[in-house]
This record gives sequence, structure tokens and C-alpha cells, in this order.
Amino acid sequence: MGAWLSTTQPRRPSSGVDDDLGGPAAGGDLPEPAVPAQARIPLGSNPVVLLADADERIRQGLTAQLAKYQVSVVHCADGAAALLEAGLRKPDVLLVSADLPLIDGPTVLRLVRRRLSIPVVLGVGPDDTAQVAPALAAGASACVARPYRPREVAQLLSLADRGNRGWDQPLVCGPLTLDPSTYEVRMHGVPTARLPLREFQLLHLLMLNAEKVITRDRIRAELWGEGARRSNTITVHIRRLRERLGDDPHHPEIIQTVRGVGYRLVPPAS
Repeated sequence: MGAWLSTTQPRRPSSGVDDDLGGPAAGGDLPEPAVPAQARIPLGSNPVVLLADADERIRQGLTAQLAKYQVSVVHCADGAAALLEAGLRKPDVLLVSADLPLIDGPTVLRLVRRRLSIPVVLGVGPDDTAQVAPALAAGASACVARPYRPREVAQLLSLADRGNRGWDQPLVCGPLTLDPSTYEVRMHGVPTARLPLREFQLLHLLMLNAEKVITRDRIRAELWGEGARRSNTITVHIRRLRERLGDDPHHPEIIQTVRGVGYRLVPPAS
């Protein structure tokens, strides 16, 4: 099982790649700002995304945007070429659009899953939303809205790196469990609603440091770099996470606020 990365419905393309503020990207009016060094992807040198997409504008736009994150993109225009390139290059992440010529994206996903352990992500356009659940069931690491937001794609590389460092080990805090290998969170053995990727990462960070206070600065640095542009970004994610866990938003007991400092996760009562 994987994760639905975007918290919004897929957006119709204007110039091929959305920037991270929700406006037009390459060729648009709101170019993405330069990425500071501390926000760059923590993989080894030259991480590679293999992008399979029939739209040349999307291929070129994402390649240019991810270069700001020091991420290389190898791209191809159909599913047959994607299978060949994946076997030859062993990329850090394979990103395939659902609607590919010759061999469609879900088929590429299933075939790659049989041979390689790399993250495979399905790009889902406005007409492809019915593909999300089958793709996750077939082993997709995530589904992302197409046109792509470069920061979302870059974040997948960060997850791949964390997996190599044991990030995928299950965590247990009383009746609350989190399994990164399946992107599942359970409370008293009952699965919660599937968490968007950033909320999942936030919960993972809090559970990994259960009973300890995690400062807002640390949360921002580990999950967003300097990408949390709005001052209430962390507050909004904490509120949504409490709602998903059934934590009283007015008197939270699981994710507690340490005023002026940050947050602490207290294992719920069994």
C-alpha cells in the first residue's frame, strides 16, 4: 500500500508544472524561488528521478524545476521506454503518468514492482482519479496530482533516503501504531483514514520522540526546510492530525501543545 501525496484534487495544467504556491510554474507569472541549501534533498550525490510522461512540456518543466533541488531527471515519453530505463538506470524514484502510450502507467507500476524495490509513483490527472485506489493496491508508493508540484516530487526522494536509514520500521505508542512500509496508522487496531504524506511524516516524527517536546523549528526544518511559508502551516497540520486521531481539538491529550515551544505526543491510554 502507498500514500496519496496531494491533499487537493488534481489540477488542470496551464504550463505543465505547478509551482509550490499553487500558481503557474515554468513559463508562468510566479516562478518558484531558489531552494536554500538546508532544504535540499538529503540523498547522496546526484539523486535521479525517472519521469515517464507523454507531455513534453511537463517533462521539460519538471526537469528544470527539480534542478533547483539538485535532483536530476531522466525522462521518456512512453511506458515501454520507462521499463527499459528503469532496469538500466535503477533511479531513486520512478514517476509515471497514469495515461502513458504503448504501456500505461499502472501496468508499468506492476511490472517494475516485480523486479525493483525503488519507490514507484503514479501521476494522476483530472480524468485519472479512479486509478488511485487500484494503483495503491498494486504497490504504488504514492499517487501525486498532475501537473506536478516540484516540492512534492522532491519529498519522495527524501522518503526514499529515510527508508534506507531504517525509516520504515513500525512504531508503537500504546494503542497507536504507525507502519511506514504500508503507510497505515491504527488506533486500537482500527485503521484511521489514510493520512496525506506530510501529516504522516509529522506523526512519525512525534511518535519517534514520544513524551519529548519537539519544537516548531525542528518540525519546520525536518519536514519543510524553509518551505513552510505561511506561519500557520504547522498549526493547520497539527489540527488535522488531531482530528484524524480522535484527539479533542480543544483539550488535546495525545498531541499536546507546549505553549511557545512546540508539541509533545503522549501515548493514548490503552
